[in-house]
Amino acid sequence: MSLDRAARLHDQAIIIDGHSDVLIPVTQGRMDLATRVEIPGLDWLPPPGLENDPLVKFGMGPHTVWFGCMGQYDIPRWREGGLTGQICAVYLDDDWLNDPFRRGMEMVWNLHDQIARHPELILATSARQIREAKRDGKIALVLSFEGCEALGQDPRFLDLYHRLGLRAASLTHTRRNVFADGCWAADRQGGLTALGRAAIQRMEALRIVVDLVHIGEHGFWEILEMVDRPVILSHTTPTMFPDTSPEGGDLFGGKLPRPRLELPRDRPKLEAIAKNGGVVGLIHVAHRNLDTVVRDIETALDVMGPDHIGMGSDYYGLELAPAGLEHIGTVPRLTDALVARGHADETILKFLGENYLRVLETVWGE
Repeated sequence: MSLDRAARLHDQAIIIDGHSDVLIPVTQGRMDLATRVEIPGLDWLPPPGLENDPLVKFGMGPHTVWFGCMGQYDIPRWREGGLTGQICAVYLDDDWLNDPFRRGMEMVWNLHDQIARHPELILATSARQIREAKRDGKIALVLSFEGCEALGQDPRFLDLYHRLGLRAASLTHTRRNVFADGCWAADRQGGLTALGRAAIQRMEALRIVVDLVHIGEHGFWEILEMVDRPVILSHTTPTMFPDTSPEGGDLFGGKLPRPRLELPRDRPKLEAIAKNGGVVGLIHVAHRNLDTVVRDIETALDVMGPDHIGMGSDYYGLELAPAGLEHIGTVPRLTDALVARGHADETILKFLGENYLRVLETVWGE
């Protein structure tokens, strides 16, 4: 009976995922969102020269570097997962930073192009549109920034991106930029720059949701002091919430930890986001399996309560996919697990999307 209950819950839920990098392979011309992408297994032989890629030298597997999140997000898999809304990020890798504004615009153009060519998709700029997508059986895509590099050095361009649909943004990825220090920027991190403060103020004025993901420690607290509306932390990455247990350091030879919420270490940040009225998106990528994802959901639930948890998958390669939760189409298994562990229907529905929808409606308006 619990599986029947889980299936009914999943079917009625508005399901929103907080983060995907699928615009990267789309912009590279390597996939179309309407096609179910099938990629080879981990025994695939990489092309010559890939061993010189900086990410491979860092320790990331060639398969992950080459394919990224291909095979983990597309319209068929969103359908399988029951997704109503997907937040899609503009992220510029280091080799795209020589012309960041153009690259950002190129990624936004590709998002609009995919939506224009595929009637299953809509661009969501209001909570009402997400509800309508659920009613009409469509998938609502939300444009976000993972780092504000696509602005160049001018926060005024937020206005332009906003007109093109931008509705959520973080100041940084892990590195330092002109707006702030990311969580891996340096051993001694700073907070927001004058440009960073101006960007946050403009996001507030435009009613763009502020995303705390990847920001350094000082910037995290500075932003929470500045904002008047709820924030999100779209995906609890291992760079902000690393597993410090001995078994957590086996990823890429210990160069990248697995994600894990640890108490008491992370309690102040989680409590601060809850006090703000915000939502933390629990990540899937780099977890070992479905059970460790559920463990983090329950840790956040214990600290923050049922009104402040959400999903933030961030799939990026088969090597980093948790067993049993390999792509966005497997999300119903997460609902099954939460039902089996005795969580209330209301809590599960809030986690799957209602909490995100509340924040989006509060910040964007109806």
